[in-house]
Amino acid sequence: MCADLSISIPSGRARRIAASLLRACGGTIAYLQVPPAVGDQNDGGQIGLDTPNLQLLPLAPAIFQKMRSFMLENQEQRHELRISADAVAAQVAQLQLTSASALFAMASGVVIGGELFMIEAVSWLEDEGEVYLYRLMLREAASRWPLQSPQTGALG
Repeated sequence: MCADLSISIPSGRARRIAASLLRACGGTIAYLQVPPAVGDQNDGGQIGLDTPNLQLLPLAPAIFQKMRSFMLENQEQRHELRISADAVAAQVAQLQLTSASALFAMASGVVIGGELFMIEAVSWLEDEGEVYLYRLMLREAASRWPLQSPQTGALG
């Protein structure tokens, strides 16, 4: 028998399995911090005097974990966030962006459990040419900004 070398049509099977596994493994909600679609038009906002008004875009299901690494002196702890491709695709469509890469490039950080993390790297896994999972390598933010609560909109 010969191997099947024909082009297969993506079935979405891997996307559904990834989303199910992320939910089953205690999935959480991560919030991608992006600038608003319309900038601050007043004088204070133009020169940076106003507090930044950032949107928090929910991405779920997701799994957040510390990465295993050898801890050296003054080395920061790194974290990994795995996100369902369906959640990312929904935000890309809502913002009318061209790709997930554009979404992650415009993000200023990720908020998980009230903590701000900076994105160091983004990779993805695919099956039959279709992305089913995104992996973000994160590090803790150096400064402690008061974060906006996604539920209430208040600083906290």
